[in-house]
Amino acid sequence: MTCWILDNLIGIISIVVGSFIAYHVYFLSKKFDLKDKLSHKDAIRKIVEPILQKISSGRNSKCELVNVKKYLSYYPHNNEENRHGYTYFGGELKALRFDGVEFFSTVKELYKTPNQDFSLKKEGNEKLDFNVFEVGVIPYEWIEYVDPRGDEFSYRPQFFAQFKGLHKTPYKYLNYYIESDVYHEGSDPMDMKWRSVEIKND
Repeated sequence: MTCWILDNLIGIISIVVGSFIAYHVYFLSKKFDLKDKLSHKDAIRKIVEPILQKISSGRNSKCELVNVKKYLSYYPHNNEENRHGYTYFGGELKALRFDGVEFFSTVKELYKTPNQDFSLKKEGNEKLDFNVFEVGVIPYEWIEYVDPRGDEFSYRPQFFAQFKGLHKTPYKYLNYYIESDVYHEGSDPMDMKWRSVEIKND
């Protein structure tokens, strides 16, 4: 009887100790994971900030977004879309955000609904005399490398990223902007040239 109690006690202690160790190993792995992510984010920002400074001084904002999964096999001669997306495509660098890098993707016509909301839908809505900029956000952890000089094929900054976002692109989500009517050229930060708008497409 005593041996049975002792065996059970040892078993319970083993489970408690094992759970304690497992919890702390998990906690430490998450802590290191966050530290690595913040370190990677900081490294990307340090490369991109000088590019943005040059853009604010008049340099072209065009960049090339390169699919890391297809780069070694397809770049630069094959840019046909397959199940991994395109090999590369262009974007215009806009700004750094807390969760990623913003790129101008395209320009779209903008409409106003009867409820005075902004919409991209034409049917039943009033067309406005200005357009909206569609801006994609690439998370820092999806960007594996940035070459600020580019190569002999692009001659512009290249962002090597995972194309696992919207429609097989590196964009995790989209933001929409219109030109600000209170921006002061030369005195305001360049990013204040645009203001965010909410799009209703229901």
